[in-house]
Formats: sequence, structure tokens, C-alpha cells
Amino acid sequence: MLERFSFAAAFLIGVIVGPQDGAAIQISSSYQEATQFMPASLTVKLSGEIVQGDATALEAELLRYESRPINHISFEFDSPGGALMEGIRIGQVIALRPEDTSSRIAGSSAPICASACVYAYIGSDFRFIEEGAELGVHQFYTQNELTGSDALAMGQELTSIILTYLQGRGVATEFLADIVSARGESMVWVNHQRLADLGVVSQGVKGQWVEYVNYEGEISLRVEQDAFVGQNKIIIGCGDQGPYGMAFLEEPPMPFAGPFMVHAGGYDHTIHEFGYIEHGNGVTIAGFQITPQVAAEIAGASAIGGKVFNLDKTISYGFSGEVVDPKIRDMVDGCMRRFFRNAPPPSPTPVPIPRMTRQSGMDLRGADLLANGIRNISLDECERQCLAASDCAAVSYVIDMQWCWPKGYGGAPIQDPGIISSFR
Repeated sequence: MLERFSFAAAFLIGVIVGPQDGAAIQISSSYQEATQFMPASLTVKLSGEIVQGDATALEAELLRYESRPINHISFEFDSPGGALMEGIRIGQVIALRPEDTSSRIAGSSAPICASACVYAYIGSDFRFIEEGAELGVHQFYTQNELTGSDALAMGQELTSIILTYLQGRGVATEFLADIVSARGESMVWVNHQRLADLGVVSQGVKGQWVEYVNYEGEISLRVEQDAFVGQNKIIIGCGDQGPYGMAFLEEPPMPFAGPFMVHAGGYDHTIHEFGYIEHGNGVTIAGFQITPQVAAEIAGASAIGGKVFNLDKTISYGFSGEVVDPKIRDMVDGCMRRFFRNAPPPSPTPVPIPRMTRQSGMDLRGADLLANGIRNISLDECERQCLAASDCAAVSYVIDMQWCWPKGYGGAPIQDPGIISSFR
């Protein structure tokens, strides 16, 4: 008889365990020589059903390139699954590779990675899933005849094996809840955001850290990311002219030294005041000043990255991942508030003081220089601080909250009776 295990206590996996008849998974590969900008890489495509012996076949395919330099291997899956343990073995073959490895679900117009394929897929360091691709799980079953006690013993043993494997690949054990949610022989196609939350999909990021550090005698914020594009970090400090940064970026084989940009809020922002401290020895170190506009983007998006472009800005290296953490907002916004508050007071000499033109009942939407404005100051003080900052073109002042919003250029005027806007 065909014994099916659906009891939730064992958290069993939706894949076939026993030996199977059928064609082996199709494996093909292509090698890319190193270029001026990209290291040597290998792409391995796996499609079709997973059966016993496929892990050995994959090892043989990889052995063909043993004498060639390889920095990265990309594995592309398009498979309905198959033998559970063989899927895990394929994942273990991938996990043992010394190169950086990545997995994608690709190969057809609607690629899938289901059942045992999932365990092969998570063997890589970096795991991607694009729109249109699907990853699915379902309950475990075997083609062998088993008694109730044998079924329970096998279920417990498999649960232990799978839990150990998932944890070793950085996948949350809560992923088993999705697996046991399947009913009968149905497939559960897991939501992409859920896959990211559980660590099944990394979208190119292995690890990221945001922490305060003592850098050259001052408390600064370090944003570090270990990702598909390399190990990169940015340190943000606070100086007399506002926030500044140091970027440490992993270089391609032949790095270029064009313009440096800060990535924040999904965009690359030009930095005019920067300099390369080190370049060409495997890591680019760039020092840069953060303008109020870029500071507002960084604080508002709670994210930061850095890139070095070639001269025509068509190619870049560095990192642009969204590292979401409130410490970034607190550091940058706090530094900008201090910069505005410490702006020099008007000269005591009897010279004409520049005035701003006020317009009641108007708000300027957008172009904020501070992500959270400046609270509890008068309109006069709000205008004074704007006049002392070269990048400030206007302010919007929330009357009943004494809330000052310094603005750059480009704010959209909107009628609001509780706000006064002043223009330089």
C-alpha cells in the first residue's frame, strides 16, 4: 500500500522518498571567462524531475571545469521535484562549493521549483526569485509499504534531517508550517514576501549589519552588507558641515574611478565632494560629504549604499541594497538637526538682515532637507536657520505644532490654512 504521512506533529515534507523510475534531471552548463569588469563564472541549468543519481551527475558536470578559474556559480532550476533525499544531496553538493553560489528559478516562460527541488535550490549562498517564477511545497509520501509504527519512525527521522538542513542553510524553521499546510497531494505555492521573510529567498543578501562604532575617536554608524555583489560597508559620521561618510567597496577585476554616488530611496545621488583614499588593491575607499538633500533621502528611506561609476555612468560597482534600520535615520537626521541648530547667528553689526517672504495658508510638499523637520522653534528661528544654510530655499512652518520644515528647491505649493511658508 501507499502510506501517506499527513500528521502535523512530524512536520513532514511533500516529496517522494523512495526509488523512482524516470529520466534523470537534465543538466547543462556554460562557462564565462573573466572580463575587465566581471570575474570568471559558471552557469548550470537543471530542469526536469529529480531522481536518484542526479547529485552524482551534478558533481560530474562541475568536475569538467576543475582546471578553470571560477569565482561564481549560478544554478538555474526549473523542476517539479522528485526524490526528497536526492534533492537534499544536490543542495549539499552546491553548499560545499568553495565559490560564491547563487540559485534562480528560471528556464521556461513560467519556471517552477517545487517539492524536492526546493532543497536543491536552498543549497546556494544567494537565492533569487523573479516575478513569474514559483516555489511550491507539499506533503511527503513514499512508494514503499510501511506499517503505522514504521511510518512514524521514518517521519521523525526525516523531520530531523530536514530541520538540520534548513537551519544550516539559514532558513527559518517556520518554513515547515508552510509545508504542512498542504492538503492531500495539493501543492502550496509560497508567497514571495513570505519566502524572503523566512530566508528561503535572500535576493542577493547573505547578511547585513547596522551598528554604532567608535571610528577615529568619534561615534559613527557602520552599515555593512555581505551580498552577491561583495562585502561592502559605509561609515557615517557627523562633522561641522553635517554628515559625512567613508565607503569601503569590493572592487571588480579592473576597477574604474569615475564619479562616486550614494544610493538612497531607490536612487543614485551624485556626490560632488568626494575623494578616493585607496583604489586598485581589491577595495575602493572613498570619503564624501553628505548634502542636506541626500541626508534627507537617507534618513527618510532608512537605507544607504554606495557606487563607483565609469565616466559615462553606464557601469558601476558597489552596493545598493536597502538596509532598513532606524539607526540610520536617527544618526543622519540627528546630525542634520545639530547642523541647523549650530548655524552661526546673525552678525551683531547693524547691517541689513536678509528677510524671507512669508505666505500664509501655503504648504510646500516635497523637497524636505530634514526627514523629521525641527520641532519646538519659532518661525523667526526657523527662517534664521534656513538663511544660514546655503542649500535651504524655503521653509514650511506648522503653526500650532511649532514645527519647522527646511526645504530645498522644487517643493510643490499646496493650500493649507495651518501652515506658513517662507521663501528666500
